[in-house]
Amino acid sequence: MDGVCDRLLVVDDDEHVRGTYQAHFSGAGFEVHCAGSLAEAAERLSANRYDAVIADVCLTPEVGSEGLAIAAYLRHLKSEPPVVVLTAYGLPDRAEAAARLGVDAFLHKPVSLVWLESLLRGRIDDRRRGPQAEAMAAAG
Repeated sequence: MDGVCDRLLVVDDDEHVRGTYQAHFSGAGFEVHCAGSLAEAAERLSANRYDAVIADVCLTPEVGSEGLAIAAYLRHLKSEPPVVVLTAYGLPDRAEAAARLGVDAFLHKPVSLVWLESLLRGRIDDRRRGPQAEAMAAAG
């Protein structure tokens, strides 16, 4: 980790999920911030820079795709942190929308937190090394 504490934003409407992710990623050396709604995520994103973001695709039954809105917003930032979108529902239209937005991963819950940590660390490292490293990682 080279003394760098990566800052992670976890956005999920389920308090238990947020707590589980916070415990795991804090224990793994991340500085973890959590948000339970789109509005709370927007506040955190306007006040902080994040090295990675994990967002649940569905934060409210009324809208159902707030995680994609977060991903879309992040793609317009200069820093463009890695974004992982999680879903408990396997709707193909949301997966296609996530792919169009260029999210780093669209995953179905439950997901191994150890595996997710490894994915995030790899993506964060790729971003730090620059565009050539990202292109190589995307190519396989």
